[in-house]
Amino acid sequence: MKRLFTISGIFTLLLFSQNTFAQEVQSEPKMVYKGDNIKKNTQNRTIILTGNVMLKTKNISLVNAEKVTIDEKNNTVTIYNPKDFKLLYAKTVSKKGESNKNIIVYNTKEESITFQ
Repeated sequence: MKRLFTISGIFTLLLFSQNTFAQEVQSEPKMVYKGDNIKKNTQNRTIILTGNVMLKTKNISLVNAEKVTIDEKNNTVTIYNPKDFKLLYAKTVSKKGESNKNIIVYNTKEESITFQ
């Protein structure tokens, strides 16, 4: 009887401790942005920011970009001529060709950066 009580007590403690030590599910990554002009197209699910664009996510940060296009359908952020670009984290970083277009494409789903 004493053994049954001990086993059931341990089982109960394990059951309740699962909620205590479980990790929180992270919410959707947040993106903060502002620019002189903002155009939202709800049909295409795109946002075009122009003029002194500032953008901050958990993985990238930039200020004073000429233009930024956020494509929610394709999970991409295209950055044109950023003045101060900071890469905080990326799973993959690549460069396309030898062009000096100063365009950066950030894939929010794959967490990848492509310099074009």
